[in-house]
Amino acid sequence: MASTTLSDLPPELLDHIATYLPTAQSISRLGTASKSLHAFVEKNAWQTFVRARFPSLHTHYFDDPTSYQSVVRSLSTASRAWDRRAFNARYVEPHGDIRAYPGDKRPERWKRPRGQTIGFTPQLDVYEDVGPRWQDREETLAFSAGAEVCVRKKRRRDGRESVMWMTYRPLSAYEGRDDVTTLHLLRLNSGAGDGRTQRLITGTANGVLRLLSLPQRPGGEVSTTHFTTQGLPVRSSTLLQASFAPALLAASLGDSQVNLYHVDPSQRKIAPSSSIEIHPPQMSYAEQRARHQRIWSTQFLSPQKLAVGIGPSDQPIHIYDLTPSGLTKHPSRKFSLQNTDLNLSRLDLSPPATPTGPKKPSTSIYPLARLPPSSTAASTSEGTIFLSGAYDSTIRLHDLRSNRDVEQSYTDPTDDSAIYSLLPRGQEQVVAGTSRHSLLKFFDLRLGARCYDYLDATAAASLQQTDGTAPQSRRERRDWNLFLKPHNTPSSSSAATAGRRGSYYSRSAASSHASSVYSLASPSPCSPILYAGVESAVVELAFTGALDRWPDPAFFPPWQHQQQQQHRQEHRQKQQQQQQPQQQWRTKREGSEVLDLAMYDQTGGNVKLYSQTSVAETRRLSGNSAGRTSPQFSGGKEGLDERWRVGGGLG
Repeated sequence: MASTTLSDLPPELLDHIATYLPTAQSISRLGTASKSLHAFVEKNAWQTFVRARFPSLHTHYFDDPTSYQSVVRSLSTASRAWDRRAFNARYVEPHGDIRAYPGDKRPERWKRPRGQTIGFTPQLDVYEDVGPRWQDREETLAFSAGAEVCVRKKRRRDGRESVMWMTYRPLSAYEGRDDVTTLHLLRLNSGAGDGRTQRLITGTANGVLRLLSLPQRPGGEVSTTHFTTQGLPVRSSTLLQASFAPALLAASLGDSQVNLYHVDPSQRKIAPSSSIEIHPPQMSYAEQRARHQRIWSTQFLSPQKLAVGIGPSDQPIHIYDLTPSGLTKHPSRKFSLQNTDLNLSRLDLSPPATPTGPKKPSTSIYPLARLPPSSTAASTSEGTIFLSGAYDSTIRLHDLRSNRDVEQSYTDPTDDSAIYSLLPRGQEQVVAGTSRHSLLKFFDLRLGARCYDYLDATAAASLQQTDGTAPQSRRERRDWNLFLKPHNTPSSSSAATAGRRGSYYSRSAASSHASSVYSLASPSPCSPILYAGVESAVVELAFTGALDRWPDPAFFPPWQHQQQQQHRQEHRQKQQQQQQPQQQWRTKREGSEVLDLAMYDQTGGNVKLYSQTSVAETRRLSGNSAGRTSPQFSGGKEGLDERWRVGGGLG
């Protein structure tokens, strides 16, 4: 009887085998075994690898199955950068081609908000559209700067990149009074999208909630649709967008009201389709004054569920059902925080459960974030798992299908700052912005049983080459903290920063160090780009190695082009430093200089401080272009990017 070879197996069995291959290299080598296996890899294996190893990161599907090889490269390269803490940080603000509205003006440079003793608090939103090929994409970023909104369109086609900026500031706007408090971009494929204009929704502190349509071509004017708010300040909002379906907007107004709106750009004014009031339970006047319960956040979990974060309360999360007639008047479920490890000294005042009973834990929920579904999970799981961030510095995982209030808690033993913003990266990581120290916290979720892990895959390849056995999976938590205050900025007393009120650098070192991270956003779960809004600035984190000679071409230019561009920038900055000190500050603000940051790594429970060296110094120590790790890099020995060195950096 003739023996059966791998090529003789039916596609169903080959597809099952591909789910157990740990690395993209394994898939590639499978395709070199024979012509039939090569055809299977090109048609099926790459897509199977994405579905098995990145179940919650990739949600875009292509008609051409050969595009999945590029998808695997992007996702595996980004995973490697995340595991190695390899990123380049820059500031983002309008420059170059700017169109200012109303009036369709062309300013030479963007003017930052003025007139406030403290800086603005950016609100962020971003999304990306992928073309017929994985490399063809367009990213749309929007952030607020006081009363102004800035929108960036970045297109990448055939390795070329074009950038256009649009800004909008109402003519009668006044800083502080008219500051933007909520911001949402409308996707082009949503029911309210339009290919000729960029539509976005903004809410302000003085109770203005509007839909703006910014023209993307010269000569146009901005059209506006207003949502009725009765003059109540817009505290928070959430937008539900489905492909080619009407968008829904839920906004919290004042301290206790939630309105639901159907977004229709053809209308001049939109009234709420339903409205609810959330009031604290009956208590004494002194207790009401001490607690001052209010709504902090709203988040659509699904087209049928709306989550509302309130506080202080012993049940700070309320779930409301969406019916054809609108929101239900009473919550279908309330989540309490009955965790035994809560730090009661930081909890807010809460009345006892009974006159003689113990005091219930009470806190305020600031951000709420829905976890994206996994491609390997049942469709019924969509919108059932979500995260909450609280004043008591704890991130909690909740599941609507469970009877438990809290499934998992994530805390940082080194810092007890309140959680101000949350950004899940699929079901693998969650990024949290805190109330102090310009601090980002990265927590390892790894909820998927077969999630791709660069360090695990590296270990698998190494062990299989030596003894042919499969390694044991390493699932230790790899949490870390990142300080967004750079240590390579000019001193606050220098001539380059003196006299600039409202600037991120003009404040004292103490106030800069104490900034909150107000908002977080990423174009998509599979994007290597992350944006963070701190006081008076937006920081971009691009997860790619400074010495990576083959960066992902879908998001970054080739390594040789990066090196040439860096050399030109360094030469230009050296001339500017000698001739025009203020121009050096402006270049830094516009993102041409990579920032040097610091972090605390907490892998395995061991806390260690690292700081980044400059890109130029890293390349010099590595041999200038070889892309090899030098013995002088302490981070490289521990699986970290070559820019990291132990100690220093928090001056």
